[in-house]
Amino acid sequence: MARKKSKVLTEGEHRIMEVMWQLGSATVAEVAERLEGEDGSAYTTVLTMMRILRDKGYLSCDTRSRAHVYAPSVDRDMAARSAVQQLLSKFFSGSPGELVLSFLRDEKLTDEELEEIRNQIKESKNKPGKKK
Repeated sequence: MARKKSKVLTEGEHRIMEVMWQLGSATVAEVAERLEGEDGSAYTTVLTMMRILRDKGYLSCDTRSRAHVYAPSVDRDMAARSAVQQLLSKFFSGSPGELVLSFLRDEKLTDEELEEIRNQIKESKNKPGKKK
């Protein structure tokens, strides 16, 4: 049975998307050159992964010139939200509260981070249409 295609980014795909978000648009050769120092990905590997990212909807491709130019179709925030939604669904039964409680129990947060969480909770309580 074929494995279901995931819309969430793999580690390698994420590295490519980070380059794409930095550059705005690029050819496969430009991305491969940027990644050369990081993980030594070969041109053909980067090409394959960028095609997969296009198929997943993360990249668009302009084929008007000989060297195809790719550009992000999804911004970093949207990709992050998608990954968090996947995490919520997979490990926390869709509950954002359980995710936050997990971090509060298991992570060492700075006083500044805790204060920011408190502020966000206060703001959230005052938003119209919040869940009761």
